[in-house]
Amino acid sequence: MINLEWLRTFKSIYECNNITEASKKLNMTQPGVSKHLSALESHIGKSLFERTTRKLKPTEYGKFLYSQINNPIQELEKIAYYSNRRAKKERFSISIGCTSDFFKKELIHKIYDFDMYIVTQFGNEKDLIEALEMDKVQLLVGVKKHYVYDHQFQHLKSEELELICSNNIEISKDLNHKEEQLKPWLQKQTWFVYNNNQEDIQKFWKLNFNTHLKIVPRYVLPSYENIIEVLKNQSGFSIVPKHLCESAINKKLLKAPFKFSKTHKQNLFYSYKHKNSNLKEISLFIEKIQNE
Repeated sequence: MINLEWLRTFKSIYECNNITEASKKLNMTQPGVSKHLSALESHIGKSLFERTTRKLKPTEYGKFLYSQINNPIQELEKIAYYSNRRAKKERFSISIGCTSDFFKKELIHKIYDFDMYIVTQFGNEKDLIEALEMDKVQLLVGVKKHYVYDHQFQHLKSEELELICSNNIEISKDLNHKEEQLKPWLQKQTWFVYNNNQEDIQKFWKLNFNTHLKIVPRYVLPSYENIIEVLKNQSGFSIVPKHLCESAINKKLLKAPFKFSKTHKQNLFYSYKHKNSNLKEISLFIEKIQNE
């Protein structure tokens, strides 16, 4: 079997026309270069160069061999060069937690361009907060601010919430103008909520009606997108981020039945533990998200 280093040495001698110059190019000793050339000639049984006092002149077979190996050797050298660069390059790694909704809508088209090792964990917000506290993830992305643990928060974005319902629900025009009728009517409807705390609905209700909402939700689905999909086929109400339901409303698959004078927004954050060894990776990840 031909040693690839013999071929690489032959290529350098051919291009330099001189063993001395070839040895410098290859960072080898002259005897080492001569030994490679002799071994190759012995293996194939043919002379590759005619020796002169100052330089080497390739034989006809030497010219033929060079034409056959030049491109393959160049490609192998490229592979070796880029592999070595990748091996030497420092690549950060980070474990992030987020809801499946946020990943699908905000992250899926961004993070695959990051030159980082990224491990993603999905879950509801309660489970993700626990995962951060237990060091199962280093950074939460797109989760609402909490006060359960002493975590650090950095504002990510605000999103407007919208009251939506199924298309098959009939709504009297009078309800838009009679708040005292609207409140008890809404409380009797079937509600789909994001979690048992009903935070989104309670805040929305307090802002627009200045009272506390008293409902028993029929279904708890910890995914806004799943709630939207269900309401396309099942009767009910919910409150979801507006940017997630706009398409379904425009296509008349759902409807926003009432207009309210006040807009409720919720804030999403990056959150992480202040004392950890991954602050550099966290800062780099946040910086890349903000630059996208």
